[in-house]
Amino acid sequence: IAMAPSSLELFYFPIRGRGDLPRSLMIDGGLEFTEARIPKGEQWLARKPEFVFGQMPVLRLDGSRDIAQSHAIARYLAKLTNPSLLGDTIDEAANVDMWYYQTDDVYMSVIGPFYRAFDTIEQLFNDKWTSWMAPFEKALSCSEYLANGKLSLADYHLFDIAEVMLHFKPQLLEQTPRVRAHRDRMAARPGIAKFLEYVKGLPFTNSGHL
Repeated sequence: IAMAPSSLELFYFPIRGRGDLPRSLMIDGGLEFTEARIPKGEQWLARKPEFVFGQMPVLRLDGSRDIAQSHAIARYLAKLTNPSLLGDTIDEAANVDMWYYQTDDVYMSVIGPFYRAFDTIEQLFNDKWTSWMAPFEKALSCSEYLANGKLSLADYHLFDIAEVMLHFKPQLLEQTPRVRAHRDRMAARPGIAKFLEYVKGLPFTNSGHL
C-alpha cells in the first residue's frame, strides 16, 4: 500500500449510489475513513459551494485536499490500496480502463431510470438487461475477472451494478448467471462483506424508488 494520507473523509448523500465504489475500495483495501452524509435539500444547498464542482462524492485528504469526480476518486483509491487494480503494464491498464468505462456506461443506464423514467423501468430492464450484460457474461466465461485474469477496478464497479439488480429485480440477475456468480465471489471477500454490512439499510438512490 502506498503512503496513505493521515485522514480520509468521504462526502456523499446518505445513499449507496456513487458512494459505493469508494466505500468498497477503502474497506476492502483496509483503509480507515470517516464519512459525512449530507442529505439533499437545505443541508446540501448550504454546503454545495464548499466543493470544487458543486457535486459529490468528494474525498477529502488530510482535512484540506479534495478529490472530486467519481472516477478520479476510484483511481486514486486503487493506486493507494492496490495499484494492480489498474493494471501492471500499459496494455493491462488499457484493458482495465476499457472494462471499467463500459461498466460505468451500463451503471448509468441502470441508475438513470430510477430518477427519470421509473414508470417504464421494469419494461426497460426486461428488454435490455441481458444485452447489457452479454459482454460481461462472455468475459466471465473465460475468467473469474473482467480484465487480465485478475481482480481490477472494473470488478468492483460490476459488483455495484449487480447489487442494484439484486435488490430491485433479482430474477433478472439470475438470467445472467456468470454476473451473478461474480457478484457472489466479490461478496465473499472479507472486505466486501464488511462493506455490505457498512451500507446495510442505505437506499441506493435519492429517487425514493430504491
